[in-house]
Amino acid sequence: MTNVGISLGALLAGWAVQIGTLTAYQLLVVGNAIAFAASAAILLLLPPVTPEPAVHGPRWIALRDRPYLLLTVLDGIMAIQFKVLTVAIPLWLVMATTAPHWLVSGTMLVNTVIVIAFQVRASRHIDSPAAGGGAYRRSGVAFLISCALISMSAGMPARAAATLLMTAVVIHTLGELWHSAAGFEVSFALAPEHATGQYLGVFGLGAGLAEALGPGLLIALCITWGRPGWFVVGALFALTGLAAPFAVRWARRHQHTRQPHLEAAAA
Repeated sequence: MTNVGISLGALLAGWAVQIGTLTAYQLLVVGNAIAFAASAAILLLLPPVTPEPAVHGPRWIALRDRPYLLLTVLDGIMAIQFKVLTVAIPLWLVMATTAPHWLVSGTMLVNTVIVIAFQVRASRHIDSPAAGGGAYRRSGVAFLISCALISMSAGMPARAAATLLMTAVVIHTLGELWHSAAGFEVSFALAPEHATGQYLGVFGLGAGLAEALGPGLLIALCITWGRPGWFVVGALFALTGLAAPFAVRWARRHQHTRQPHLEAAAA
């Protein structure tokens, strides 16, 4: 559903970029504000949910679970990939390539359509923490290849640059499918049932940090530095993906040692 909204927003953003006037950008911001207000109105209609009774024991146990915190950090680093599509590629396309500016919306539409069509199918076999670790590894490799192709689009003729960028976006989206599925799987599977909300809240901090720090990092490396920065970012994703299976195994071992203590506390 998020990607359905992004695809609609991408069409409007493409119109604003192509027009390029102050009024167009102001209308885009106003429309975004109206969408937020509509979301708030819908949320007010949701019924209240009765919370599960808490298990006696230390509060904020998720913050004491070091393997889970490590996975949170790794997923947060990998989540910077979302800003590649929304920040780095648009700036790179406009400032460093000869590709037409409307392709900014084209890249987002291709990404969101693929995610809408294939996210469930891509997640079907990622049904265990171990499978999630493997999906992280594959996504890191996909992001590395994508970043390399994006860097090569600079200095190319318009048609060649557009082809490279669209190919990179397709490969990047495959990585996004695997990354999202991996995050869903490990965050739920490695959280104890009595504290699922707390654990998922902690896991979401990684994506929050990526949201806050990712744009500045990508602009500094990929836009200001240029081509070498894309390879650095790709290598960062690849190394993070390679580290994820080891972190998952550590978290699984910790989960098995933690379970008897939780059962005793519940009793």
